[in-house]
This record gives sequence, structure tokens and C-alpha cells, in this order.
Amino acid sequence: MFIGISVVAVILLVAVCGLVYVGCARDNTPAPASVANRPSGKILTVVYSESKTKSTLTVAKWIQGYVGGDLAEIQPVTPYPESYAKVILVAKKELDSQTWPEIQPLPFDASEYDVIFVGTPVWFGTAAPPLRRFLADAKLAGKTVVPFCTHGGGGAGRTFAAVKIACPESTVLPGLALRGPNIIQRKMGRGSEVLSSAAHVAEWLESLKW
Repeated sequence: MFIGISVVAVILLVAVCGLVYVGCARDNTPAPASVANRPSGKILTVVYSESKTKSTLTVAKWIQGYVGGDLAEIQPVTPYPESYAKVILVAKKELDSQTWPEIQPLPFDASEYDVIFVGTPVWFGTAAPPLRRFLADAKLAGKTVVPFCTHGGGGAGRTFAAVKIACPESTVLPGLALRGPNIIQRKMGRGSEVLSSAAHVAEWLESLKW
């Protein structure tokens, strides 16, 4: 009887440890102390993430996990349609006409920060209109701006160039582009580290010259 109870206890312990391990395996947010190359001063990460999978927001959280600081998600005053196909139609009109949607106030004032990471999905080969609105309104002169983006397979396109144009008085560092579907895999603890992952964010941060 004692042996039976002990076996059951061991099985339960293994099961619990297995659940803890799985949970850790699926948590791909890096520890704050996991990179040596960090910027000095106050850090803010600003991100626009449209898709339901929030892959761009996932990258923003990876960045914040490494360098710390505050994080703010851009929200349009008028939400885009539920259908992604309709979202793209609206975004195409905005990009063609160079009219950016109004966005809700962020909880942080970017002008009070020294380093601002800015993230966006790539739409039609460039930065999404809501991030364009943030860049147009924010006072980023003299700041260090660090862009990152997620894409469906076509790369960054003109995204980083658009950030540079929008921030003529800022120091814009080399950006990071990660493939969205691969980010979703890593967020779920699937796929390979050779795909888009938090490790790629670490490599990128270590390569930057602040």
C-alpha cells in the first residue's frame, strides 16, 4: 500500500514538473539581464500590432524583456475593421493618400525618453499608418530611434527608410525585421531557434552601437 502511494506521488510530481517545464518552454520572453549591450538613459518601446496573433507586440515584449523600460501599444481612435482583408483596403487608401489615422494618447510621453524603440507590421512594403501618425506627432528630435518590424515573408521593404524620413533630427539605428508566422511558432514553444525568436532580438541588440 505504501509503495503504491509512493508511486502515485512520484507520478504526480513528474506530471507537475512536466507542466512547469512546458510552461517555461513556452515563455520566450528573455530575462532583463540577458544582454550586455544596453542603451543608457530612459527607454520606451512603442508598438503598433494589428493582427489577432499580436506578433509585433510579442517582439516588443521580447525587447522590453532585454532592455527594460516602458512599453506602450498604439491604438487608433477609430478601430480598423474586424476583417483583415478590409483592414488592408483601408490601410492602402491611407498610404496612397499619405493620411494617417488619429491615435489614442499613449500613457507615456516619448519626449521624456532618450531611446525609443518603434515597431510595426509591414503593410505594402512600408510602416503601418498608425505608427506613421505616432512618428509625425511625437517630438523625437535628438532622440535615438530604433525600428523593428514583422512581415509575412517579404522583409522590411521601405519600413526603416520611412522611419528615417519621419525622424530627420533623430539618430536612427539599424532595424530588425522578423517573420510574423515564425514569431507565433516561437511564442507557442514550437518551431526552431533558427526561425524568428527572442534569440534574434538578443543578437540584434548586441550588434547595435549606442
